[in-house]
Amino acid sequence: MSSGRTALVTTALIPAAGRSARLGQPKQLVRLRGETLIARAVRVAREAGCARIIVVEGAVPLAEAVASLHVELVPCADWERGPGASLRAGAKAAGDDAVLVLLADQWRVTGAHLRALLDAPGSVAAAFYAGALGVPARFDPASAQVLRALADGQGAKAWLRHEAFRVTPVPMPEAEVDLDTAAQLADLQCSSEEPQT
Repeated sequence: MSSGRTALVTTALIPAAGRSARLGQPKQLVRLRGETLIARAVRVAREAGCARIIVVEGAVPLAEAVASLHVELVPCADWERGPGASLRAGAKAAGDDAVLVLLADQWRVTGAHLRALLDAPGSVAAAFYAGALGVPARFDPASAQVLRALADGQGAKAWLRHEAFRVTPVPMPEAEVDLDTAAQLADLQCSSEEPQT
């Protein structure tokens, strides 16, 4: 039975403003199974039930990559200051909506995983993996205001772990897997494992 929480308008927020220095190429545009990581993130957010999706761009122009995806592209001119800057820009654009924060490089996270966050009780729900809370995470409208106050170098993960007593954990071991380095990408492209759909 649904918790009724999904009656809230929930905006998916995908901070994609970084330059992917360790990967050596824009991770947002990496293709796995013929789909860019940014397109995959948009797709799974939509599969989870988010009709409104905000993508924050910065180091890498993404207008062409998301042109057909029906998203709101929000620029973050000060992306170099850290993840907090990107999250603040996206949260401001989300207005009074509940917010679902997800990352493009967590390629094993599916729409079903995100749906579990949307349906979880409490004002904040977050993925629980590797023994700790992290993103993806869902914030109700009041709690989403904390995203607007993050310090430049602070991502959502740091806040979630500091305020763990306020957060409903949703087991999600798949969220531990991300794509950060060229070696990881090479291993993935050579393996039989592919992104889940």
